[in-house]
Amino acid sequence: MGTTSNIGAQAVLVTGAASGIGRHAALTHARRGHPVAALDIDAERLAQLPHHKGLHTFTCDVTDGDALERTLQEVEAAVGTPTRVMHCAGIARVGRLLDQPLVDIEQLVRVNYLGSVQVARAVMPRMAAGRGGALILVASIAGWVPMTSVGAYSASKAALVAMAEVLARECADSGVRVVCVCPPAVETPMLTEMQRGHPDVISDAPGIHPDVVLRSAERALARGRVLAFPGRGTTTLWRARRLAPLRVTSLLEAVLLKQLSKSRPTQTGL
Repeated sequence: MGTTSNIGAQAVLVTGAASGIGRHAALTHARRGHPVAALDIDAERLAQLPHHKGLHTFTCDVTDGDALERTLQEVEAAVGTPTRVMHCAGIARVGRLLDQPLVDIEQLVRVNYLGSVQVARAVMPRMAAGRGGALILVASIAGWVPMTSVGAYSASKAALVAMAEVLARECADSGVRVVCVCPPAVETPMLTEMQRGHPDVISDAPGIHPDVVLRSAERALARGRVLAFPGRGTTTLWRARRLAPLRVTSLLEAVLLKQLSKSRPTQTGL
């Protein structure tokens, strides 16, 4: 897909581009006229992306460092060195920590955290050696406000947040900006799957639109901020959590449980 491209334009690389936030980001940048490298592990879904001139697709597992390196060489041949990388690849798993299979927890850490490390290590030196650029990492408000039954997911996203903050400081003089965007639930196929599979844990309230996430990240870049909190009340929640972490977490869980009991009176909750 996208056999021609303008290598002179600012190239964008998006991981997790076959669905959700990544899909929206890839298509948005393609519509803006940027050469786009869309990466995803799911070749079938990736092939379903609408055609846009300059949109190139690459099947890649970002947790595989060697495969990622080979793919980036192909990306550079197709669109040049990206000056913006939006890392959206991630997974979610529901389960109480003592009951959740260890293999699920390991996969969460491998994809959400170690995959992010692999991407950062692969793309940041390239951008720094070129025209500079920006690395946008998609975390979650769950990385700040951990919730029962998604504890392993929260931990993997908390690790990503910490990594992003340290990376931003360590690479402050490199010419590469780092932004970590921490949205609440986002209207994506992953959210829909979780709502259907775990209605007693995941609220059926609609998530925010992926474009809200993208615009929040772009505002953070424009304002020189490392952290971005899209969605109404998310910034307030983050600030309150920093001031009174245990209290805010307990109150938030109480509110969510109340919402669940109203929408599903026949269920007992968590």
